[in-house]
Amino acid sequence: MKNNNEFKQKIDEFIMANCDVKLEKFSQGLITTDYKIYGIKTPVLRNFAKTLAKENCPLDAIVPASHEQILLKGFVLGNMKLSDVETIDEFNKFIDKIDNWATCDMIVSSLKKLNTINGYNFFTKLLKEAEPFKIRIGIIGHMDYFLNSDKVNEIVSNLLKIKNDNYYVKMAIAWFLCTLACKNFELGKSSIAKFSDKFIRNKAISKCQDSYRLTNEQKQELKDLRIK
Repeated sequence: MKNNNEFKQKIDEFIMANCDVKLEKFSQGLITTDYKIYGIKTPVLRNFAKTLAKENCPLDAIVPASHEQILLKGFVLGNMKLSDVETIDEFNKFIDKIDNWATCDMIVSSLKKLNTINGYNFFTKLLKEAEPFKIRIGIIGHMDYFLNSDKVNEIVSNLLKIKNDNYYVKMAIAWFLCTLACKNFELGKSSIAKFSDKFIRNKAISKCQDSYRLTNEQKQELKDLRIK
């Protein structure tokens, strides 16, 4: 079995071999982060993460010093044979490194073990945090894993309690509401109507207009809910 230094060297070599200057510049236009972006394609990162997980790469061998390394750490965690509680414990060790929508959304979608009551409680707790991307993790976690559960009304009630004007928090709530409407139109519509925040309500409705999963009649019903 490789030791930590050998895994670190393997990861460094992987990054240098797969970085792309054009993708780096493109990503810099989409992502605001304090970390270096190397421009590595996400499917390539995901496949490498599977390899590392199979080789039992320790998470502490992945130093979260760049955008890609943070993603890689999250992807490896998602592939490890851990319980939901163990996954939460490991995630909490580097959750403060998540400072943009991309690492938030892609890592959360990789942590499929968190579709449990422990995962639900973890995401719910994050909604009460002050740091915007921790709140967003909570919102995206609920959207990814609990839209089909009996917790939806409770989730919507908790989202209504969020008092944070950060753009990425509000966009996440709008995305949640749109996705809910696409899965359960009547519940989604009534939930959207509960939000008095103009940006959140109108953005959720706008997102619904772009969906192929809603009928023209449903889209018109939502348009009537717009705040002018």
